[in-house]
Amino acid sequence: MQNPFIYGGLVFGDHFADRQTELSDLATEMSNMSKVFLVSPRRIGKTCLLKNLQKNLREDGFLTVYIDLYKAPTLRHFTEQYAKAVVEVVEGKLERMVKAVPRILPGLRPKLDPNPDGTVSFSVEYIAREKEVFQILTEVLEYPERASIRKKKRFVVIIDEFSDIAKYDGTDVEKAIRAVVQFHQRVGYIFSGSKRSVIRDMVKDKRRAFYRMGRIMELTPIRRDLFIAFIESWFARGEYDLSENVVDLILEKGRDIPYNIQRIAHNIWEKASESKKAGNASVDKAIETIVNQESMNYEALWDGLSQKQRELLIGLAEDDPATVFSKDFTERWRLAVSSIQASLRALENKGIVEKEKQGKYRFDDEFFRLWIAR
Repeated sequence: MQNPFIYGGLVFGDHFADRQTELSDLATEMSNMSKVFLVSPRRIGKTCLLKNLQKNLREDGFLTVYIDLYKAPTLRHFTEQYAKAVVEVVEGKLERMVKAVPRILPGLRPKLDPNPDGTVSFSVEYIAREKEVFQILTEVLEYPERASIRKKKRFVVIIDEFSDIAKYDGTDVEKAIRAVVQFHQRVGYIFSGSKRSVIRDMVKDKRRAFYRMGRIMELTPIRRDLFIAFIESWFARGEYDLSENVVDLILEKGRDIPYNIQRIAHNIWEKASESKKAGNASVDKAIETIVNQESMNYEALWDGLSQKQRELLIGLAEDDPATVFSKDFTERWRLAVSSIQASLRALENKGIVEKEKQGKYRFDDEFFRLWIAR
């Protein structure tokens, strides 16, 4: 039996750990053509949730597109990616896609690239003058509403890593997007991001274009009882004998982060594939293996940090404090408040640590924390 615990990629069907409540909630919002701002820390399964939602919506007759701002470094790339995604889902066939782009979206042209297997890849290329990018973007943003009317199907647009929009001089881009989508009656939108404070500011700040434009939905860890049942059921199918509470320990060590839990379970499955027995020691061995597997990456990351940043990370890895500005923490690790503030800003920008709702900081990668502690 193939290892059922998949990490670091998209999973569907039985391999997708329980998110039925969130899937149902988002499907209802999209049926009502709402606008939802989805906030989720990294590694918690946001992209898998959105891709499974997209699959379900397509099966229910919706037209849907998924756009990832992480893959679009400039506003031109975003415009091209958005246009490509919409044209593909609306037109379907290559011939119709090629004809549709210049007819419907002036300033863009279709681009065909041959693949080694003899097939052709379709993309969209920006050809207008640079100063016309906002005008072209407006045309692209209008396309889903027009296509929905023409096709007589509801449309859902999912924009992932939307908190990265600031890289396009975000304020003006936010205004341009709102100016169009606020009038759409047949298109639902999910604006998703991993930077909680950025998304909240977009919707809560009266000065921002998306002020009160939609609901903020926060993706939290999967309920423990549901995740335990998911893990136990797969080990049972593989006829593994697990000692009591070993699955609880997997969740505890993985800090309830789906990526961590799946990777630990994956490693246990492999190591116990012959004996079919796994206990608490198996969890520790799995984690040790993972840390060793990532050691070279962690060394490279560590080498790129300043001495003050390293000192703070050592303190965070060892203490896991409720607040890094407490007297106990600063005195124990001999860190000045000003130094902590500067290091935190840099480490947040590098995606190494993240500020949680309660003001506590956590490592984006729990295995990196364990590598530092070791």
